Amino acid sequence: MTLAGHPFRVVLDTNILLRGLLNMRSASGRVVEACDSRAVVLLLSKPVVSEYRAVLTDPALVERHPELALEKVETALARLRYVGESLRSVNARFDYPRDPKDSKFIELAIAGGATHIVSGDNDLLCLASGHTDAAMRFRQRARHTRVVDAPTFLREMEPSKRK
Repeated sequence: MTLAGHPFRVVLDTNILLRGLLNMRSASGRVVEACDSRAVVLLLSKPVVSEYRAVLTDPALVERHPELALEKVETALARLRYVGESLRSVNARFDYPRDPKDSKFIELAIAGGATHIVSGDNDLLCLASGHTDAAMRFRQRARHTRVVDAPTFLREMEPSKRK
């Protein structure tokens, strides 16, 4: 068990949140629901929430997915901030040359003691088993953090639901 009795402390990559909001029945949607229902602890920081907002309100994305109306996005973000654990300052720094925009998720995971980063992005998923300097540094600094896709996270969550 981790802090507050929750077995999982989770950082969601933006693509998981997007997919989840578009289809709550998908694996990503079920991960978002687990965060919303506080079955897991969602970790948040200002940079992560800012990216969520920027991506989810991007005019080109909203044009393709009108269901992502500004009101729905703001309501979802407010709800996640309410149920999640926001770190006021993230004191971890992680240089990630493969995709510098992903550094904020890695830093949040390190600072917040995340058990999981849930992503559909190969740039993050490769940290789990990659042989690059960054992947090895990540595994050293975040020994207890697994980087997984949504279906894998849901499978790992199942045993905790049966307790």
